[in-house]
This record gives sequence, structure tokens and C-alpha cells, in this order.
Amino acid sequence: MDLRDAAQELYAVTPREFTAERTALVRKAKDAGQKDLAQEIGSLPKPAAGAWAINILAVHKPEVIDGVVRFGISLRAAQEEQDTEAFRELGQQRQSQLTTAVHSARDLAAELGAPLSAAATSDVEQTFRAAMADAGAAAAVRTGRLVRGLSGSGFEAVDLAGAIAAAGPDDEATEATQERSVERSVKKVPPPHAKSTPTSQDTPPKGKAPQQKSSKEEATSLADRRAAKQQAALKEARSEFDVADQTAREAEAAASEAWDTVNALADRRTKLKADIEDLKKRLATLEAELIGVTRDAESAESEKKRAVRAATQQRRAADQAQRRIDRLS
Repeated sequence: MDLRDAAQELYAVTPREFTAERTALVRKAKDAGQKDLAQEIGSLPKPAAGAWAINILAVHKPEVIDGVVRFGISLRAAQEEQDTEAFRELGQQRQSQLTTAVHSARDLAAELGAPLSAAATSDVEQTFRAAMADAGAAAAVRTGRLVRGLSGSGFEAVDLAGAIAAAGPDDEATEATQERSVERSVKKVPPPHAKSTPTSQDTPPKGKAPQQKSSKEEATSLADRRAAKQQAALKEARSEFDVADQTAREAEAAASEAWDTVNALADRRTKLKADIEDLKKRLATLEAELIGVTRDAESAESEKKRAVRAATQQRRAADQAQRRIDRLS
């Protein structure tokens, strides 16, 4: 067992099994008397969730990784050959290819008992996007030993520093061979009317070295390819900006509407509070008035009772006087 074999085995286990598996591999190396190897295995980092998802695809469903890589090779070949029609068609298919690959990674992770979070899923998509744009990134995703996610805009080479565990030069050699094979298959076939016999224009002028002219042409072609690649990336960036800008505008409109609703409710709440305060004051006034009326009613009741007693007494006196008159008459 060497470090590459150990890493290949280690990065295929689930995240929750990683530490235990690494410990077991370290012990295995020590038992075999490979102390340096044991130390190297012990220093292998745990992969990010998105990187792990791509690693298990490389192990269990390599055809998914192969599809992403081959699509990226075709896309880059069309761009370098300035085949605008092919590049446009492939560009339209890219998001569909990405979505299919990401779904495969997410479904496989769930099957293995380690579902991906939204952030990890986004990391998987960014890594696949980088693999389509850059040959080095494509080589990295095929190793099955990815440590972290990758990102790239297409303008510059993807940063692979520390991205692959137990990395070696043959990780890129395999991808280079694959890319050359696919590039040959996508090159345009010369039109049937093209002459194979060299013309006077093909013959270099006397006194000039053919190699010198070839070098200039190659330099010009390389500059043209780089310019075309940059223009395509710029077009893609503008398209992504348009979508993002539209989404942002819709979100801003929704936020503005929500803000208006909040303001309206705040105004309504303020008015209701003011009404409640007015009603409280009115209630206090009415309660005070009720107390006064109650007191007056009690006083009136007492006065009524006195008046009734006085009237009764007076009636009795009048009755007595009437009876005396009756006796005297």
C-alpha cells in the first residue's frame, strides 16, 4: 500500500467514517513497518462535503464524472477552434449537464446516508462548472481524491493548490491524453472543395525561413484563441449578470412592497394606540362621572326616605285633626 492507494480508499468513505478509517489505515501502515507512510496518511485532511460528493461519484458512478469532463473538453475545443455554432449549442446545454450531474451527486450522497446541504450542493455545481472550463480542474474531479471545491471563471487557470490529496503528475497526464483525443474528434473536416495541392500562396517566399512564418502564425492563432475564450467568458458573465440583475430587481420590488405593508401596519397600529388612549381617558371621565352620579343618587334616596317619613307624619297629624273636628261637630 502506498499513499495514493490509502487516499483512494480513505476519500471513498462517508464523512462520519473518515476519522475512524484514517486511524485504521495509519495503524495498518505502522503494523507493516511503514512509519513515514503512516505519518503521511495521518496528515490527510478530511474533504469538504461537496468535494466528498464528487469523490463518491468518481468511485460509484464514474460515468457521471466522465460526462462532465468530456462535455468540458468539447466546449473548450469548440471555443479554441472558434466554432461559434458548436460553442453556442454547447453553451445552451451546459446548465442542463450541470444540473444532471449535481442531482446525481446529491442523490448518491443521500443513498449513502450523508445528504448534502444547500451550500455543499452549490459547491458541487461550482466545481463541475470549473471542470468544464479548465483541464486541470477536470483532471482533479476524476481522481476521487478531491479535498475541497473548485471555482473558476474561465479567464484564468483554476487554483488547484491543496485541492487533491496525494497529488501526482500522472493526475494531469491522464486528462491531457483524454483532451487531445476528444479535440481531434471535434475538429472540423476540411470542406470537399479544398485543394490538397499546395498553391503559390502556401509556398513560403524565397529568402524567408518557413519556421519563422509558422511561429508567427502560431502566435497569432494563440492570441486569437485567447481573445475568443475571453469574449465567450465575458458573454457568459454578462448573461449571468442579466439574470442576477433581474432576480435582484424582483427581490427589490418584493422588499419594497413588504416595506410599504410594514409602514401601513405601523401607521394603523399607531392610530389604534391613539384611539385606545382616547378611550381610556373617556372611560376615566365616565367612571368619575358615574361615581358622582352614584353619590347623588344615594343622597337623593336618603332625602326621599326623609320626605316620605315627614309626609307620613303630617298625614297622621291631619287625620287626627279631622277626627277631632268630627267629634266636636
